[in-house]
Amino acid sequence: MRQSVDYLKEAMEKLGESSQAKAARALKITPTALSRYLSGERTMDEFTCIMVAKVLEINGIDIIAAAQMEREKDAERRAIWEDFRKQLGVKTGIVGLAAILMMGSPAPVKASGRFLAKTQDVVLEVHSTSILCQIKDADDSDDPDTPNLSSRTGFSTYPNL
Repeated sequence: MRQSVDYLKEAMEKLGESSQAKAARALKITPTALSRYLSGERTMDEFTCIMVAKVLEINGIDIIAAAQMEREKDAERRAIWEDFRKQLGVKTGIVGLAAILMMGSPAPVKASGRFLAKTQDVVLEVHSTSILCQIKDADDSDDPDTPNLSSRTGFSTYPNL
């Protein structure tokens, strides 16, 4: 699993700033804070995690969870953060897989269609008109027609629902 400082280093590369002071300004933090994060003396706070996520154009919860796991002193609580990060990664992977399947589908989904997928833990709904993705607990699904991916039936697409 990536550490929070790995995300920070990637953001600095993406910013392309020639100095730590300029990178710190771009992230709206002090140069001292940036130096402490990079050296491992401190773990990024939530604000910095969000600023890094904005630069990388990813969900900030990934970086916040990494920082919280690193910051946690209690082994049991750190294990809970680690499990949360694994679950978050699985849900993110499902969204990516669904997007790939939609784009590579032999029968393209019409602009007004939507893609529904369900696993034991999550329900994924992608609306092609607004590129809207929503992940929610499978128990929250009201739609009896949503396919269950935990069975061996695979992904299904439902145009014009």
